[in-house]
Amino acid sequence: MSKNVNEQPLSDDKRLREMYDKLVGYEKTIHEQNQRRIKIGLRCIYIIPLFFLVLLMIVPDSSKIIFLVLWIVSLFAIAVYLIGVEYVDYKLQEKMDEISGSDAQRQSVSPVVQMDDMVQEIAEKVEQRLDMMQQSTGEDAEQ
Repeated sequence: MSKNVNEQPLSDDKRLREMYDKLVGYEKTIHEQNQRRIKIGLRCIYIIPLFFLVLLMIVPDSSKIIFLVLWIVSLFAIAVYLIGVEYVDYKLQEKMDEISGSDAQRQSVSPVVQMDDMVQEIAEKVEQRLDMMQQSTGEDAEQ
């Protein structure tokens, strides 16, 4: 009976680890899809409004207002799409940070966050070294 009790937590740990690995894999897949969607959206922000702008120049004067409105609406629609995709990706990253703790901050996609973390680490190391130097010079002065 004691073997079953001891084996149960190990299998639970293994099962939890597998579930966590699946969750991380799922998050990475969704993040990659979101990055692809953002690239597509950026391409669309060049192509679709350009198409309406060309039509605006080609058509007779009576239809220009329609194509001008379509041009403006397409810019707003694509911008809303890109904001939505980025928001979903941000929330997904935030949830993964919450689930995995501080390790996820290191794996953050945003280079700004990574640089900010690196700058903080360097500043802390410099402060520690300065403190050590001040302590050692204080001890030398006492002697």
